[in-house]
Amino acid sequence: MDVTYIHISCRPRPLIYHFAWGSMRAKPVLVGEIADALDALLREKAALLAVDLREVHIQPALVYLVVHAPPMMSPHSIVCGLKAHSSSALRRTYKELTTIPTLWTRGYLVAAGENIRADELLAAFAATLAPQRRPRGRPRCRQSRLELSDGSETIYREDQFNAKM
Repeated sequence: MDVTYIHISCRPRPLIYHFAWGSMRAKPVLVGEIADALDALLREKAALLAVDLREVHIQPALVYLVVHAPPMMSPHSIVCGLKAHSSSALRRTYKELTTIPTLWTRGYLVAAGENIRADELLAAFAATLAPQRRPRGRPRCRQSRLELSDGSETIYREDQFNAKM
């Protein structure tokens, strides 16, 4: 009896993930030496996670990565590992990063696929960010000076001035 076996290659192919995340309160702190250190830290952690960083774009308040990862690894575990490793090391090294409560926001944006452009993903991430908060406390009133008929000046707050008119 002649038996023919069919061999099928079942090697898993790596998935391509596009990640974007930002610094807390959109502070532009990722510049110069800090950006270089962040790049090195991200590549170091990617090697430990056994993923391949294909592209790294670091802007003053945003990070964009293209990662090739095995299909068994979830995108959440990749991004959390990268953010945790880089945040703790950068905050220990650069004390100016300790003025904000944490280096990274909790949120991130991930997309899977090959034909995704960086500017589209960063625009989508920017649309998800909360608008800038107003400063705390009572808003300050602007003051206006009125010249009276006798030549003296009187200072009014604008809301009083508008109410009298």
